[in-house]
Amino acid sequence: MSYYDELLKKIPKIKKLLDNDTYYTIYHYTKPEKLLNIISGETIRFSNVLYLNDKEEVAYSYKLIVKLITENDNLNADLFNKIKNHFENKYKNIVDGNSDLTNKLEYFTTSFSSESDNLTLWNNYAKGLNYTGYNIGFNKKKLIKEMTDKNYLPIYGSVIYDREKQVKIIKSIFKKWNNQFEKAVQSKKNNKVKLFDILFELIDVLNIVSIFFKNPQFKNEHEYRIVIVNAFGTTDSKPTKVVEKNGLFVPYLEYHFEKSSVSSVNIGPTFDETIFYTSTNRMLLNFGYENIEVIRSKIPLRY
Repeated sequence: MSYYDELLKKIPKIKKLLDNDTYYTIYHYTKPEKLLNIISGETIRFSNVLYLNDKEEVAYSYKLIVKLITENDNLNADLFNKIKNHFENKYKNIVDGNSDLTNKLEYFTTSFSSESDNLTLWNNYAKGLNYTGYNIGFNKKKLIKEMTDKNYLPIYGSVIYDREKQVKIIKSIFKKWNNQFEKAVQSKKNNKVKLFDILFELIDVLNIVSIFFKNPQFKNEHEYRIVIVNAFGTTDSKPTKVVEKNGLFVPYLEYHFEKSSVSSVNIGPTFDETIFYTSTNRMLLNFGYENIEVIRSKIPLRY
């Protein structure tokens, strides 16, 4: 069991809120050319969260954490001043840039949805009448298990959009680690190592949970995320690659999945659905994906 699994065991209610085994299939939406690359190469990219399209998306949780610390006078100042400074600096580094990138923990993620036929997500990939998006349905349990077996140690769960739930989760984490810190300070065995352990553990759990928070305006996406933690610049780190995207150089991890974890390919709304259906089936057979269901969108197109 990884360090992060042990960490999430300390917040079981929150872990269950992120993933309660409701969804057995998760869907990765993509463009047709990228679908071909994923299927033919049996690979999926996990991109560094710091280089997502909208930097405010990454900073959203950091700002919320700082805000809640500022509003709460009952927290231990020695502990939470450090926490506040840490996340203020993280936000500042996202906005202003950070040149110190060696020996850092990096978080890589790829996005799925719990919905197979989501109009909001299809609209991200549709271009005119003859170009549509696709998604790949993955058996969640199989994918998570194989990643764990290959020592990728995934952290996974549904994105939480409800602001009240986000606040409640962060406050419950504050309370738990604040109590631990207070007890350690008052203990006769008070030692700096224990206090530092609590500090860094709190930073880690807030970092992880914050990846699953998103602005409520995106709630129609019903996003599900899988996260890989990678210690960049260390001997234990997994090799990363870099791709240019909209002028940015985005680091990513390439994960080779097992064909057995793929359960379906779904085609977005299109007028020429029969030929899209036929060509998708033929493509899958070409790369050895047998018994994979191809499903056409049930969302009607409007002229």
